[in-house]
Amino acid sequence: MTPSRSGLRAAGASFVVLFTAEWGDLSQLLTAGLVASGKPAIPVFFGSWAALAVVSGLAVLLGRWLLRRVRLSLVRYVAAGVCAVLCVITVIGAVTG
Repeated sequence: MTPSRSGLRAAGASFVVLFTAEWGDLSQLLTAGLVASGKPAIPVFFGSWAALAVVSGLAVLLGRWLLRRVRLSLVRYVAAGVCAVLCVITVIGAVTG
């Protein structure tokens, strides 16, 4: 695979992951709320689209930078640890109210 094709695949994967993660997120609710409160829909759309594009671009660039400096296995272990900590915090919060 050529470098330009792999770059396009990385950008596409980042877009899909971020689009899925943002679905139902507070930013989406804020966008709907802005339009519902009477703000013009077209500028709100372009503003939210631009924000998603910037975040996606940062994810691609920072992801490449991180993978050049850190082993992928370490990134996976750290991510698993963060998820485990968040799980414990959520369970404690649910049990204690």
